[in-house]
Amino acid sequence: MNFQPDAGLQAFRAEVRAFLLEYLPASLRGQTLGVRSSCDAMARWQRILNDHGWGAPSWTSEHGGTGWDAAQLQVFDEECAALGAPKQDVFAHRLLGPVMNAFASSEQRAEHMPAILRGERFWCQGFSEPGAGSDLASLRTQAVRDGDYYVVNGQKTWTSYAHEADWIFLLVRTDPAAKKQAGISFLLVDMKTPGITVRPIITIDGCHHLNETYFDNVRVPVGNRIGAEGDGWKATKFLLNNEHAATADLPSLLRYMQVLKRLATSQFVGSVALAQRPEFALRLAQMEGELRALEVMVHRVAELEREQSPVTHVMGSLLKIRGTDLQQRMTGLLVESLGDYGAVAYLPAHDHAVGMEPLPWQQMAQGIATEMFFRRASTIYGGTSEVQRGIVAKLMFQL
Repeated sequence: MNFQPDAGLQAFRAEVRAFLLEYLPASLRGQTLGVRSSCDAMARWQRILNDHGWGAPSWTSEHGGTGWDAAQLQVFDEECAALGAPKQDVFAHRLLGPVMNAFASSEQRAEHMPAILRGERFWCQGFSEPGAGSDLASLRTQAVRDGDYYVVNGQKTWTSYAHEADWIFLLVRTDPAAKKQAGISFLLVDMKTPGITVRPIITIDGCHHLNETYFDNVRVPVGNRIGAEGDGWKATKFLLNNEHAATADLPSLLRYMQVLKRLATSQFVGSVALAQRPEFALRLAQMEGELRALEVMVHRVAELEREQSPVTHVMGSLLKIRGTDLQQRMTGLLVESLGDYGAVAYLPAHDHAVGMEPLPWQQMAQGIATEMFFRRASTIYGGTSEVQRGIVAKLMFQL
């Protein structure tokens, strides 16, 4: 990988910054901390991006994307984070989109990709099951062929945003007699199909973003299968590398650093700003150094993916480990930086209803406690850190 500065990258940054200042509406700027913007905000911003040819920053130009390289995509993410722009649907753009571009038929792409680009179709991921989370090959949800349909029965869990999604991309077992990975297929399912039930899971942060999803004799057209029957593991392995990068969630880490720096100069202990306290300044500097190292790792994984290097999966796992660990420590420092106010979960609608005055730092602190609670799970979802370390150890031994 070439680490030399790109002379044209600063010009590209200026172009992105000018674009955002011109086209990102003021009402969509300054999004509070959170893992996902509202569907309305995402759809509105997606339409604006698409109208100007920027609807799919992470896709190749061949498939309707911008064709940006990893460095340009990182600049775009950084500038969007700086203004607090809504996030795109990560399931559609960073996970399913690349799989569709690599493995789907032209008819399947024509059906789904334009709707994603226009912000008209949101997706969720149906992988994890009770007893089959990080070990996806142990999944038990079955799809039995019945003419031109599969009949799907089973349960998925931890299905993020299934209650808001229009479609789900689903791993199912189509051949129970085959070896674990060999009997899995990859299906696209309309969430309005009869037989699908979504039940909420309320997490420790008090939010509803996770669900249990049940499939009871759900009929899915065979034409909604990606690739050949029993060949779903190939697409899954491809997707998991992208998921590790998405789970590292560099844009959120960039936002955390912005807020930490604001707090460093605005929060005081007695008469001394946090930035002037050596212990805080040291922790902040260490985290910023780790964040910059993670940015380089994101570049490196993208380069390895393009080169189809055998170490891509190892580096993807390392990226997931480092990124999620940093998420937890950064959000922990955010809560600490708020002092006594870090213990308060702010509910503006409720506060207004009872006539309460806003507390000091309420606007800046909005979402910090919730974000810290949510990130307790980041080392579990997308493959636990323990499993990722096992993958690294196993594959490095084989190389």
